[in-house]
Amino acid sequence: ARIISISQEDWTGACQCDRCRAVEEREGSAVAPILEAVNLIAERLEREFPEVAFDTLAYWYTRKPTRALRPRPNVIIRLCSIECSFAQPLESPMNADFAADIRGWSERCQRLYVWDYTTNFSHYLLPHPNYFVLGANLRFFHKHGVRGVFEQGAYQSHGGEMAELKAWLLAQLLWNPYQDENRLIDEFLKGYFGAAARHVASYLRLMADAAREFKMTCFTNPANAPYLRYPILRRAETLWERAERAVHSDPDLRWRVQIARLPVWYAWLVNWDRLQEQAKEAKQAWQPPADKKTLAERWLQRATAPGPDGWKPITHVNEAGLTPEEFVRKVIG
Repeated sequence: ARIISISQEDWTGACQCDRCRAVEEREGSAVAPILEAVNLIAERLEREFPEVAFDTLAYWYTRKPTRALRPRPNVIIRLCSIECSFAQPLESPMNADFAADIRGWSERCQRLYVWDYTTNFSHYLLPHPNYFVLGANLRFFHKHGVRGVFEQGAYQSHGGEMAELKAWLLAQLLWNPYQDENRLIDEFLKGYFGAAARHVASYLRLMADAAREFKMTCFTNPANAPYLRYPILRRAETLWERAERAVHSDPDLRWRVQIARLPVWYAWLVNWDRLQEQAKEAKQAWQPPADKKTLAERWLQRATAPGPDGWKPITHVNEAGLTPEEFVRKVIG
């Protein structure tokens, strides 16, 4: 191994002992006691393992840079964006605290890495319109000296929302973040969805525009999301209906479109009663894709179908481990 991680637990509480609190107060950051320990280990082992780097997280309560304490040259700070809004670029005013942290660490650290997030971990299959900010974020990282990036998506299962698009787009941009991400997205859509590409492109823009002013975290509650309101989902349904018709004679392309449509059906199912209220408020006819039970059955059939060669059924709808079958039982009672 060339990188050894020595980090806090995946939790929110800093050590409260007198010594750690004193170091934290001196340095203005809860990462300071951890960084002192990591620096000590890195120094002791550097001669024996000169090719090894020692990695520690700047995550939640440890994100803020230290005042005077600096990581050793063989120590990596891995800054995590978990509190950010992913509907806007990370250097936008809504993410000002994170932008300040990355600038601060870039001035203090020779080896700065980023752990970034590309999905909604509470709802892997919920629309998560971060498509048009990924390029800006990677350029921001590069401009501030980031030397390594880990992009965490829906890692437990196939079927994460637009997972294929995001994986391909990120792979391209990680090689060269100064490429035109809009051109790359168009290239992917045409190659992956064929004749349905223009309808899928309209859907992506619809969702991203509706989320533009919203703080969309990687744990967003669908009940609060403006891009999941009834008028938006009704327009999304129309676009997906057109997309399916455009490729109806090609089984592989039709399957790709049907799988990519599942997040919109998921949004209907998870917010059904609220969407009915929104339709009334908007004085619009209530026109779901089907009745709730029928839609849930269709969603489950597609989610768990074997699909074409190379495809695997969806096994998780969130990081906590909820299965598609459990989700459907939950929404239809």
